[in-house]
Amino acid sequence: MVKTGCFAVVMGLLVTATTVMADAKSGEKQLKEAHQRKHQALKLGGYVQARWEGTLAGDEFPNAFRIRRAYLGASGNVGECFSYKVLLTMPGLSVELYDAYVDVKPFKPLIIRVGQFQTPIGMEKLRSSSVILFPERTFSSGCHDFPLMDRDLGVMLAGKVKSIGAQVGIFNGEGRNVKVDLNEAKDIATRLTVKPIDYMHIGGAYQMGKHLWVDTTGMFSREWSFNRWGAEFALNPWDLWFATEIMGGKDEEVSLMTYYAEAGWMFKVDLKWLHGLQPAVRYEAIDPNTDTAGDTRSIITAGINLHFLPKHQAKLALCYRMITEERTEVDNDQIIVQLQLKF
Repeated sequence: MVKTGCFAVVMGLLVTATTVMADAKSGEKQLKEAHQRKHQALKLGGYVQARWEGTLAGDEFPNAFRIRRAYLGASGNVGECFSYKVLLTMPGLSVELYDAYVDVKPFKPLIIRVGQFQTPIGMEKLRSSSVILFPERTFSSGCHDFPLMDRDLGVMLAGKVKSIGAQVGIFNGEGRNVKVDLNEAKDIATRLTVKPIDYMHIGGAYQMGKHLWVDTTGMFSREWSFNRWGAEFALNPWDLWFATEIMGGKDEEVSLMTYYAEAGWMFKVDLKWLHGLQPAVRYEAIDPNTDTAGDTRSIITAGINLHFLPKHQAKLALCYRMITEERTEVDNDQIIVQLQLKF
């Protein structure tokens, strides 16, 4: 009987130990699978901005409903040292590729980015249009009178040490979705930022390159050089947002400049369907040729954002844009009402 009891005890201990080891292996497997899922994640996202806008054109009032922006993107990690992002936009009936790049992270804090992505210049230009203060960007993000490369094909090194960040990149200089480089020259862009305190941002950027001049027959006639520079400052304490930016540069011998200042305050609202109200105001101006008098334009924008959900997930923007031309005044003030849903 004693031997039988001892045998039973020993067998019970062996079964228990085997079960514990199996559970431990199962737990290790689950942790490993969770770690793999973390580093092989696929994240889908995007946003839609639908609006009504009208122009005060003298006795007439042309107005229309339109889709201002529609984006759909995918991003994720592959292993511990690689990540990717693909972003598509649907400006109309077609689909256009915006971002398509791979990030390589050999060691902290270095990131090597290769593909098509935003060139590192301009504070507002580098922010998503889903989080900017007003439905329309300022002149400093690029326009007809202030050409600024939005996205391009190239490679960039980026890193951040404590409160200091730096980016430097080399690009084809042809813009997004242009498969060939039309000349041997490359654009170079660099940006330096610092956060002396948590709610303050200071930065500067510089870009230079050469483009081919296209004549009226569509032939390439000669190369012309350009440069762009920018200085940026932002404050975001409490529920305040204040930002200002000045940018300038040269196209051959023509000097151009633009700047803006904007401010908004988020008032939290304790309602189930409304997260907050954000009144805002902005002033911007552009001078497409600093050596020519009478060609400046300015815009004063005032409005309010109704945030139905936090983090800009759902909001309604209402604004009035008072547009002023220095030389020849035109009746072209705008009213914009825009609904955004971000997912």
